[in-house]
Amino acid sequence: MGNPKRIRSNYQRRVLDWLTDGGGTVSDVARALNLRMPHASAALKQLRESGDVVRDEENIRGSYYRVTSQGLARIEADELYRLISSVQWPPPPGAAGIVLSRDGSMLLLGYASKPSGPLLGLPDRPMDIETDGVNISSGKEGAGRIWRWAVQRDKFPKWWDIETKRKAEPPTESSSLTLAAWMERPKVMGIVKARLLDDNDAWPLSVGSWFEELPDGYWPELPKVLTEGEFTIGKAGNSGPRVNPRGAILAKIGRRKDKSMILESIPTNTIKISDATTAGKIQAPLPYRVLENWLKSVHPRLGEKSLKLKYDKLKKELGKVSNSLTKKVLNDFPGKFWTSKEVEFFDTTSVTKRGAEAIVEFALENCTEPIALDWRWSPDNGLLQRFVNDSKGKLLISDNSIVQTQFTLTATAVSGKFELTTENRLRIPISMGAKATAPIDWTPPKSPQELVRGKNQTAINVENEIDALWQAVNLERGDDKWADKNESKFPLASWIASSSDTHQSRWRRIGHLLDPNWASIASYSTFDDEDISELAIFQEEALDELLNRIRTNPLVVNNLDLENPAVATAILLSGEWFEQTIDVIDSWLENPIRTDEVLTKNWDSKNIDKLSKASPHHSLLLENTTLSRSQMLAIMEDVNYSLWKHKAKTWLISCLSSNVGRTALAELDLPWPVILVDSEISSEDLNLIYHMPEGGGKDSLLDTIEGIEAAELGKTPPMGRTHPFAGWLFQDIIPSIPMDCHWNVDIHIALHRRIQG
Repeated sequence: MGNPKRIRSNYQRRVLDWLTDGGGTVSDVARALNLRMPHASAALKQLRESGDVVRDEENIRGSYYRVTSQGLARIEADELYRLISSVQWPPPPGAAGIVLSRDGSMLLLGYASKPSGPLLGLPDRPMDIETDGVNISSGKEGAGRIWRWAVQRDKFPKWWDIETKRKAEPPTESSSLTLAAWMERPKVMGIVKARLLDDNDAWPLSVGSWFEELPDGYWPELPKVLTEGEFTIGKAGNSGPRVNPRGAILAKIGRRKDKSMILESIPTNTIKISDATTAGKIQAPLPYRVLENWLKSVHPRLGEKSLKLKYDKLKKELGKVSNSLTKKVLNDFPGKFWTSKEVEFFDTTSVTKRGAEAIVEFALENCTEPIALDWRWSPDNGLLQRFVNDSKGKLLISDNSIVQTQFTLTATAVSGKFELTTENRLRIPISMGAKATAPIDWTPPKSPQELVRGKNQTAINVENEIDALWQAVNLERGDDKWADKNESKFPLASWIASSSDTHQSRWRRIGHLLDPNWASIASYSTFDDEDISELAIFQEEALDELLNRIRTNPLVVNNLDLENPAVATAILLSGEWFEQTIDVIDSWLENPIRTDEVLTKNWDSKNIDKLSKASPHHSLLLENTTLSRSQMLAIMEDVNYSLWKHKAKTWLISCLSSNVGRTALAELDLPWPVILVDSEISSEDLNLIYHMPEGGGKDSLLDTIEGIEAAELGKTPPMGRTHPFAGWLFQDIIPSIPMDCHWNVDIHIALHRRIQG
């Protein structure tokens, strides 16, 4: 380019610059640039006469004005003029860019290196050229400042050699930050047209101010209009903050893969109305009540009562009777199944426009969650406008609808990259995850109990742990090749993605990197003796597996670490399986596991004094001294009732005699009918039970006193609360009782023992 020239008329430059983002009428220009109509009209007339703009129709009001190639060249020359006149080479060390011009929220910036764009972080004050040196590698300089977002208006910067005034390639980034390296940079700078996302507060940097790059990992706040909504549409820029627009979004999207990406990326609590393939779902039934809305369109003149009668009849006849109405249903909803349950996905596969309208009407009237609608039929702008005006209508996907929304979403040529445009033409770049990435609001499982498997057969390579976990949990049976590849980088994801065939070997390699709880997604029978012994310290199921192995083959203990507290526990619980006593008490006392079970099992052994050191309350019971009520209650809570059952009558009467005791007893879940069945206790001894507060403990004691009273009076006991037959334990004869137990297990076992004699 020769000597670039500045556009001297401020009005013409502003109007021409604004038109480069798209066409507009005179009123559009005046409103957007806050100009008086005569000034906007005069500027457009001058630009049209100079050949910089054209309008669609001659001498017609409301015509669109568009910039010509000559106009683009003129604005480009003006930008280059401002770059050359503002920049004195070299830039200050560490500088990212310079302000070339500004008009409200519209900015023209010059960049010394590639901007991180399309979302740009800008500081609230310029660089202090006297003090800001080249030591910028820490990424902390400027972190205490206030930063704000601007967005590139063009896809890429325009790079110029400021000596030759010719377009150039962007500079290659140097890893060196020495002053010499900075000074030797080529005299190339990029021009970026940008716009502040939030221009409510004035941006204090003036023309000619140099500024720094946004520090790594620091994200300024987005404007409230993009963050105060309840619906997340994606991330700003490439990996910026989440965008939650405050208002409905019209997604003018035609390609199915883009629609699928949007529907798979939006929050999981969203009601989706789409065909199953696009939504990444299997075909699903529709609620019967959709037919209520459908009948209103088929019979618009019928009253509510008549419609209700028709709906009830239709619901009974669907799939059973063939008549004109059921045939219409099959025509509008071909191949559909129906359900009385609520649904989160409305499958519109093969549904006609009339059927789709009924689905949308039903969803708006009955759903409370946000709704995303993929509308692929000819526009019904009345219904669709009502959809986006409704507070639940968050996203409308349609490439041919003409509705008014605050936000419009369009796809770019790059997969996963979109543009969100506001009413005032602000374009925010949006990134969405492809199928390889997790939904924006997805939370990885924190434990095996939260793990919900998907139906995928293979996993896709990803770059971060969240996406790796998303890939892993969506596997139905595992993908060992993927798990092998990601074992060192994402060990938990690799473990979740492992098939049952590789669980043992993979746990041996990476188990030490994982929470032991995650072992439970595998069958404990697959682990070798050494690993199961280690897992048994943390996992009850693993200890059960260890117990089973020792009792099946007692000689296995010869190959186990007897200092392992889980191994010691298993041996102490399996004494009768060994010909000789194995001394593991010291190992067990280092980390007592299943304390109550071990002490109960060994209560009559010669080593109980030593073993009881693991539990103060067992020791207290063993000492057989006079106890306070609080000590009695503590033993009742911590010690198996079989060990203090012989003292139960005295202890219970004592505890019932005080408010504190009755309150504590109400919280103790104990099988009192089993505990007291052999004690000589009367209902009169237990009358204070009726003065207890409510609780599980009271239910058990009420079953006890009612059973005793029935036995004293020679009556049939009433149905129990903790077990229907609890009161029968105090009778001489017990009726037949089902084997299956849905009630208190201890009472159930005691009843069957009585039956068996």
